[in-house]
Amino acid sequence: MCFHLSPKSGRVYETFLAEMGRDRFCLAPDTPGLGASDGPPNPPEIGDYARCFAALLDVVGIESVDLMGYHTGSKIAVELALRKPALVRHLVLISSPIYPGTELQDMRDLYAAAELREDGGHLTEWWD
Repeated sequence: MCFHLSPKSGRVYETFLAEMGRDRFCLAPDTPGLGASDGPPNPPEIGDYARCFAALLDVVGIESVDLMGYHTGSKIAVELALRKPALVRHLVLISSPIYPGTELQDMRDLYAAAELREDGGHLTEWWD
C-alpha cells in the first residue's frame, strides 16, 4: 500500500503499481480530501488518515501489508505501523519530513490555518 505526498494523489504511484502489481496486490488510495476522494467533515490529522487506511485494509481483508510513504505519506505509513504493528511487515519511507530543533514549530507556524479575511489579504500575505 502506497501513500502519496500532499496535496497530490495516488496517481504518483501509477508506474510503480503497474510494475509491482505483476506478482502482488498493490494499491495507492487517495488521502481523504485529495485526489479524487471526498473530503472529511473536519480538518484531519495524520492519525485520522492512519485510522481511515487501517479501516480500508480491514474492508479489503488484508492481514499483513508492506507500506510505502512519500513525504506526508511517510508520516501516515509510520502512524499506521505504530497503531497496527501486527499488520505492517515493512516500511519504505521516501523523503520523510523530519524537522530537527525549532524547524518543526517553524513548519507548523508556516502551514497553520490562516484567518480568512473578506478582502483576501490573508492570501497576499501568505504569498509574500
